[in-house]
Amino acid sequence: MLKYIFVNDKSFYKSIFRLVMPLVAINAMSLALNFSDIFMFGIMDGVSETAIAASRIAGQPFFLFHMILFGTTSGASVLCNQYWGKKDLRTINAITGTTFLLMLPVCLIFISVSFIFAPQIMSLYSNDPAVIAEAVTYLRIIAFAFMFELVTNLFSSILRSVENVKVPMLIGIGGISVNIALNALLIFGLAGFPALGIRGAAFALLITQFLRMASMLVYIIFFEKIVRFNIKKMLSIRRVLVKDFFKYSPPVIANEFLWGLGWSVHMMIIGNISSEAQTAYIVSNTLEQIATISMIGFASASCIIIGKSIGEGKSKELVAHYSRTFLGLALAATAFMGGLTFIFRNFIISLFDLQGETQVYAGQLFLIVTAVMLLKTFNCVSVVGIFRGGGDTKTGMIIDLLAMYLIGIPLGFCAMYFLDLSVPFVYAFLIIDELIKMPVLFILVKRRGWIRNITREF
Repeated sequence: MLKYIFVNDKSFYKSIFRLVMPLVAINAMSLALNFSDIFMFGIMDGVSETAIAASRIAGQPFFLFHMILFGTTSGASVLCNQYWGKKDLRTINAITGTTFLLMLPVCLIFISVSFIFAPQIMSLYSNDPAVIAEAVTYLRIIAFAFMFELVTNLFSSILRSVENVKVPMLIGIGGISVNIALNALLIFGLAGFPALGIRGAAFALLITQFLRMASMLVYIIFFEKIVRFNIKKMLSIRRVLVKDFFKYSPPVIANEFLWGLGWSVHMMIIGNISSEAQTAYIVSNTLEQIATISMIGFASASCIIIGKSIGEGKSKELVAHYSRTFLGLALAATAFMGGLTFIFRNFIISLFDLQGETQVYAGQLFLIVTAVMLLKTFNCVSVVGIFRGGGDTKTGMIIDLLAMYLIGIPLGFCAMYFLDLSVPFVYAFLIIDELIKMPVLFILVKRRGWIRNITREF
């Protein structure tokens, strides 16, 4: 059984962990940032739960933009991974330029809408006037960070596609470290800085995003030696390549955006129960991220290696064996971290200084998260890693969105608005789609229809 799942190739595992560990390191630092945000807001006198809820709902437009950007760059990576297997660097330059030109108008729209319509957007996520007022302030400050995120994320994604994961990791970890330090300085007014509260956290994010972009551009212009990004090459866009981009990228973009929108709907539904429920939901999600810290790392690594292997012309049997290995490793890592998080869940929750109902809800929601943790890992690695790396960007999108929008969200909505069920039951219905997707994805992964060579000869 173990031979059927795991590849017997030491060099393969070295490649995996060379890709996975930097991604896990970035996820760990992102978790540290989320944890520090909630912890710092949690100890603010008299406004802790308001600040936690406000910062998270204000971050929803940024989250949605990030999901569109992640979808777009993931779609570009589907092509780049296979062209990297062929060592066609000129085409990778052209894919980078195409992606930027596509995302630029989207970025400008998000900046404008977030700044102008902030009150209307925030009122969708909460019915608490104090939360809405703080969230509007936060959103208008971070609105200009969208452009910084576009540049940094695009080049990070392309560098990972050519297996340069170290530079995005260093820039990511450096940026998060600066963000945590600036949060402390600007939220509480340490070392002579003004005490700005939630506005301080927003300014910290804006400054950090600018510094990350500047660092990435310095590296790309002066030090990058693999792809050798060049404006002329990036703008030498071939019609047939654009056609391929719009064939394989839109399903990924739609998948990520609508999946992100679905999670925003989750936030709206929970938020309209009470601000206590919304804060508990945010904390339980933080615990889930700790438990599944390696999930995105294995999904991203599998997309890169499977795509590269197909571009190199390796057999379907070997590529399918790679996919089983990635699933086995990802599930084992999640089981280990999930077990540790479950054991120490009460201690972790106590660090957020929650009170009364909020603390009870947080514990209950994490128990539900624990029940679907392995299912979510299997589904994520299958859709984000295996299918996309194999060149099949439509199947995962269809399964993801049908399950979320036809099963999970309608059931959660009915549980809250019509059945008036308690918070844990509403949340359980919202994420039941993970249970529905798993057997379908298992069958499709086994059938190997996702293995497709999508490169061209230029």
